[in-house]
Amino acid sequence: MSSVKLCTLVSGSSANCTYVEADGCGLLIDAGAGIRRTEALLQSVGSSLSRIQGVFITHEHSDHINGLKTILKKYPIPVLGNEETLHGISLALPEVDTHRFCVLPTGGNAKNGAFSVTSFPCMHDSASCVGYVLETSAGKIGIATDLGQVTDEVRSALTGCRGLVFEANHDADMLHNGPYPYHLKQRIAGPCGHLSNQQSAEALIEFVQKGAERVYLAHLSRENNTESLCRCTVENVLRRGGIDTERDVKIFVAPRGERSEVFEL
Repeated sequence: MSSVKLCTLVSGSSANCTYVEADGCGLLIDAGAGIRRTEALLQSVGSSLSRIQGVFITHEHSDHINGLKTILKKYPIPVLGNEETLHGISLALPEVDTHRFCVLPTGGNAKNGAFSVTSFPCMHDSASCVGYVLETSAGKIGIATDLGQVTDEVRSALTGCRGLVFEANHDADMLHNGPYPYHLKQRIAGPCGHLSNQQSAEALIEFVQKGAERVYLAHLSRENNTESLCRCTVENVLRRGGIDTERDVKIFVAPRGERSEVFEL
């Protein structure tokens, strides 16, 4: 069986990027950090941008694409996303090298020797947000970091994944009582916004029951969540759902400013 690695390089409201490696071949999901930071983070796991075979973009919001312009100036890496997202990137980053863009329709599949990557739709207030499932010889990895709700398409896509990078953006009480204006609170908590810790945990019960071994709780809000509160809420809900958080699954909170631990499948 091949060696497969998974980690978040950065995660949160400022920048998002996830790294997956199989047989020495690396992929990035999103590219929210600049070239120097991304390269340093990749070097910390024994990789580099020169080994990245593709960047798969979930959607065109700045915290998911800010690194693309500088990365593509130096590295001829294919950038994959659906047509709506790629168009959104070209508008947001008019100087980006669009010659590297490759259209992957929502629900479409891209393959190389080590990976088979399939996208699925997510409810989020962007042009056409998606998540990704990466199939490897060691099992499936699912990534869904911007979700207003957990739809049937999301459940179907993530069922059976051994590793998950899954959104737990905010604590509902912190958001409700916090400083954000009313319209922003409504957007975040709405059906096309972001998942709360509670919503994330409730969905994870099923995913763990159906094969998830390690979960990275991702895209935490700096203002409306804390790592300890996120972990506590999710683990308590899982335990009430009959999940042993020591034996059945390992729960990690993806750090905002540094990479996570590496999961080797």
